[in-house]
Amino acid sequence: MTVTTPDAPVTSRVVDSVEELVGETPLLRVRLAGIPEDTSLLAKLEMLNPLSSVKDRPALAMLRDAEATGLLPATGGTVIECSSGSTGISLAALCTLRGHRCIIVMPDNATEERRLILRQLGAEIVTVPHQEGLLAAWAHAERLQRATPGSWLPHQDRNPANVQAHYDTTGPEILRATAGRVDVLVCGVGTGGTLTGTARYLKQHTDVHVVAVEPARSAVLSGGEGGPHGIPGIGAGYVSDLTDLSLVDDVVTVPDEAAARTADEVTRATGLPVGISSGAAAHASRLIAGRSRWAGATVVTVFPDSGERYLSMAHH
Repeated sequence: MTVTTPDAPVTSRVVDSVEELVGETPLLRVRLAGIPEDTSLLAKLEMLNPLSSVKDRPALAMLRDAEATGLLPATGGTVIECSSGSTGISLAALCTLRGHRCIIVMPDNATEERRLILRQLGAEIVTVPHQEGLLAAWAHAERLQRATPGSWLPHQDRNPANVQAHYDTTGPEILRATAGRVDVLVCGVGTGGTLTGTARYLKQHTDVHVVAVEPARSAVLSGGEGGPHGIPGIGAGYVSDLTDLSLVDDVVTVPDEAAARTADEVTRATGLPVGISSGAAAHASRLIAGRSRWAGATVVTVFPDSGERYLSMAHH
């Protein structure tokens, strides 16, 4: 006897590679105190990518692009990248899969969890002093790349494939999931890839108001100075070449404490341990949702990763 289940969810499937699991993350309706009843806050749960972050999308797109253009062989290459964590982890996993050597340059204050995951994935870690900032870390990665024959540096903060990944996947997924009803997109800015790619796609298909989120202590989009802060993954201290400011309608700056506090609040409301940058996105979303202009609106935000990689930061 054959049992047919016509409405079986697409998640019940067999895949041949972890690559097939990247993307198609759900939107979760998040209810937080202070968000009007008639306003809908939908958070894209990027922690449900196979390596638990939004960075799976650009990592896969950049690798495929490098292979297609001959910058990287199909196997046996060397990938060197500067990353505070999540991009490095995504790249390390994909390199392991393909048989590439992977070297990640990261600030020496990166959490222990990230280092352990990178090592488990076979990556080599080179640490640089976090006080010197991200640009110094990039310079170190570039020197290392020049000294390593046949190696490739994705340079996530200036690689167009980073933006393209979100234009091709994140944007269309949000549009489909909301049936075209997206009034506001609230998005943290690190490399600017997620915001630029997603916003560019959505603005071509709907009248969306785009809000960039940055740390109060490194408010470069708002015309302030870059500086150290406690919201990993956003606020690089400079505006990357990828960030298309013409797409940004509004900027919200978030204090470190508000990001950490709101991440805890989201965890209690949803049962999901979200990362600190998700807390920043939720904090900014609530501020926007409270404005009378957005009464009854659908506000979509991106929760970039899970909080499990930050537990040792002990921000309580």
